Amino acid sequence: MANRKKIIKWLKYLGLFFIVLTVVMGIIMHRNGIRMYGGLTEQVDHQKFTPKEGVTIIKNVNILSAEGDSLIGYQSILIDNGIITSIDSIVKTPSGALVIDGSGKYLIPGLIDTHIHLFKSPNDLLLYLANGVTEIRELIGEEDHLKWRDEINNGRIGPKLHVYSPRLGSFGSMEGFFMEYSQGYKNIKNADEAKKMVTEFHEQGYDGIKVYSQVTKEVYNVINRTAKALEMPVVGHIPWSIELNDIWEGNQNNIVHFEELMNALSRVFNPDKVLGGFFGKEEEFLKFVELHSDELTNKLIENEIVLSSTLWLNESFARQPFEIEQVLKEVQLEYENPGISEGLSYIPQAIAWLPEVNRYKLQEGIRAEKKEKYRKFWGAYAKACQIIATACINKGVKIMVGTDANLPPVVPGFSLHDELISLHNAGMSNVQALQSATIIPATYLKSNSGKIAVGYDANLVLLDKNPLLDISNTKTINTVVTRGQVFDRALLDDILDAVKEANENSRTVDISTYKHQE
Repeated sequence: MANRKKIIKWLKYLGLFFIVLTVVMGIIMHRNGIRMYGGLTEQVDHQKFTPKEGVTIIKNVNILSAEGDSLIGYQSILIDNGIITSIDSIVKTPSGALVIDGSGKYLIPGLIDTHIHLFKSPNDLLLYLANGVTEIRELIGEEDHLKWRDEINNGRIGPKLHVYSPRLGSFGSMEGFFMEYSQGYKNIKNADEAKKMVTEFHEQGYDGIKVYSQVTKEVYNVINRTAKALEMPVVGHIPWSIELNDIWEGNQNNIVHFEELMNALSRVFNPDKVLGGFFGKEEEFLKFVELHSDELTNKLIENEIVLSSTLWLNESFARQPFEIEQVLKEVQLEYENPGISEGLSYIPQAIAWLPEVNRYKLQEGIRAEKKEKYRKFWGAYAKACQIIATACINKGVKIMVGTDANLPPVVPGFSLHDELISLHNAGMSNVQALQSATIIPATYLKSNSGKIAVGYDANLVLLDKNPLLDISNTKTINTVVTRGQVFDRALLDDILDAVKEANENSRTVDISTYKHQE
């Protein structure tokens, strides 16, 4: 009897031990999850930066025309209360106005990135401003983003922020719990849940709905109907459960990623495969994409569907599994939130960047023969996206710049300029590339921005070099103006230095090996 009591006593202690261990492990994993999304990185005090405000005049500058297709020389722009109030060759300078000499410089509208992910990294808001990106659209929204949006609207420095819902998927109960906890999904299993969740997002103040690949056809249709009734745009992926005809007949008016069109064609090419259906048949698939590109682009135009690009990211897929060290040297890794870049090795499909944990790395010990097969596959993957991009450009499909920032290796703010270069290489003129980052997304987002015209918001970027001669000249930023706040080059450099320092203070992995190379 005594032995039995001892056993029961020790079993209680053991049970208590495992309960405590489970709680501790849960706390550690939760904390690691917050860090993985950038939430534990030192935050820069944005209030210490004081842009100049008040009536401002930019004198004798070359401005991008309202249509965005040419430059007009020797113009002066008057800005009052964050609005462009006058444009002329001669503008009277009000007493006490801030005067900016634009001689020999080029004024363009503030740039817009329509596909970004802040996660838990508010320092990114500063990176966008420092890179001339004055408007962004968050496509995995959460409560913090709604708060930051409202703070920016009330004077906090940062780009204008549009916040769309968390990404929506349809999973089983256990998988759904994991995807919600680790990757920010909202799991919708049936029509009633879809209607309820879209309605809740509307009440919470989200600007639109983001659908992801895994939603069922039933859920997808209800999301579209409910959002349409609430006048909320539906954007995102092309779900695996539907066909392209369902997109043409539905309410989704913005597809994000050229690769979503490519993946949809892959499912037509091989209906038995959801992903990677052309593995081993790359040449056949590329011919298939070329054959169907005209029909695809015609449908996009006919149904007034706008694309968000992410072409630079898609092109990186052909390199990241094989030369990630070199890729990391080509981006501004020192400005990337270290929690995001360092990631967590034990969470599959985490957004980690570094070679040991990179999201797109190949399995350890893979044989050379299979590695070469993957190289061919990813090369064709990127090429197919380029074919679709070029077809869309040539046909006049409306394209908005999107970067998918914070996915490896897309650095917030800096990456928009890389995206413009990729779009130019795919066939866009410099004029078209600028329009894809200004007037086209501004029109889609119903923003009073995107062009330099009287009555429009003074979201502007002053460049030292002409972007119509070389699209990479969008990087030559002299001054940024947003809502009438003026950030000169010295202040922009201070902002970048502060973000870099905060990252260094929070870093646990040495990245000196990946020093940036142009």
